[in-house]
Amino acid sequence: VDIAKIIGGGTPDTNVPLFWNGNINWFTPTEVGKKKYLSESKRTITNEGLMRSSAKLLPKGTILLSTRATIGETSIIRAESTTNQGFQNLVVSDSNDIEFVYYLISAMRKELLRRSSGSTFMEISKKEIAKIQCSIPILEEQQKIGLCLSSIDLKINQMDKKKEEVI
Repeated sequence: VDIAKIIGGGTPDTNVPLFWNGNINWFTPTEVGKKKYLSESKRTITNEGLMRSSAKLLPKGTILLSTRATIGETSIIRAESTTNQGFQNLVVSDSNDIEFVYYLISAMRKELLRRSSGSTFMEISKKEIAKIQCSIPILEEQQKIGLCLSSIDLKINQMDKKKEEVI
């Protein structure tokens, strides 16, 4: 059973101003992995840029997975967005929990790196990602695990903020 649909990204022609500075988020790998959730990107594209490139509009809740140069960085989008070609994004199926899959992918980072190749920079393909096999619990268990790990992350973030206030 597929955990998620894998969708790559794309970049509109940077020499066509009509494609840029619109209202559609367009993420690059440098923006992903620092925060669990992302609401807005540094750069945006227009509908024309979306239509005239290989960029795909990803639904809210998609897990952005960087797959080029920096491999395995992940974030979850809070709004419809697009990415450049440095991603293979995961639209999680309804029979799986987004939070659980987010943590699962994070835990599989070494496997992603192991399956990567390239001479100029490392990259993992959609085909290689699709080959990865893993056993996962039923949805109810996934939700419990995802909730538990999310609450731990929240506590860690709170502790980090307190530590910064002291320093």
